[in-house]
Amino acid sequence: MPEQEKQVIPLGVVAVQATAVFDNAEITAVLAEDGSIYASFPHLCRALGLDQESQLALIADHGALPEGLVNFPLVNGVRVVTTPCMRTNLIALWLAVVPAKRLKGEKQERIRRYQQRVADVLNRLFGPPEAGSKTKAVIPADEAYAEGMAIARMAMETAELAQQKADAVEGRVTATEARLLALEARLMPREQVSEEQAEQVSDLVKQAAIALSKKSGGGNFFGTVYGQLYRTFGITSYKNLTMAQYPKALAWLERMIKENG
Repeated sequence: MPEQEKQVIPLGVVAVQATAVFDNAEITAVLAEDGSIYASFPHLCRALGLDQESQLALIADHGALPEGLVNFPLVNGVRVVTTPCMRTNLIALWLAVVPAKRLKGEKQERIRRYQQRVADVLNRLFGPPEAGSKTKAVIPADEAYAEGMAIARMAMETAELAQQKADAVEGRVTATEARLLALEARLMPREQVSEEQAEQVSDLVKQAAIALSKKSGGGNFFGTVYGQLYRTFGITSYKNLTMAQYPKALAWLERMIKENG
């Protein structure tokens, strides 16, 4: 749409930020200051294979949807990025107006799954507020939902424990193994892995992160796995693995996937 017709998206205040893995895709969620829950719109579009700009234009033309779109300053690695987010109770309505009939059957089915389930998954990331908190929790008068919230809080605690265990995985590489890896890195060829081999490493990292997330009931473990990989092999990027380190890195990641599968 022309520049002058672009909708002005208000800026919201983040109370809590969390990440869910739904249908093998990462989605950042926000508990806003007023107690409403939002999902990162770029993450939703990317997971569904939809063009973000065209979807923003679609939302702008819909009577009820624009009020559910808010910009939030989201933490992304070491940066804070202002990101448009959709209120979870309007995700199903948004997907209902997406012209899905023009899409392939597999993409239509994925949209249907998101329409039915993703809002509930994201809402369950956040439990009731702590005593004395000014943040209001949105909890419908539904016993099953309240029970789900309690389960979600337990899952979050389990995720914290899983994170601690995941951080301890690197300790399983003994001092002797670490010395051998360093020695091999000096003695073996320093040729770096190919693009195809680097892609395979990246794919195994994703599988390991998803396995950790499923085992802990949710959470984002991508940074954890990459950090442990880099520290174990003394690199700053998975693309910097040498040909000598490559098979050991694959075995290390496959072991992590198996242990958490």
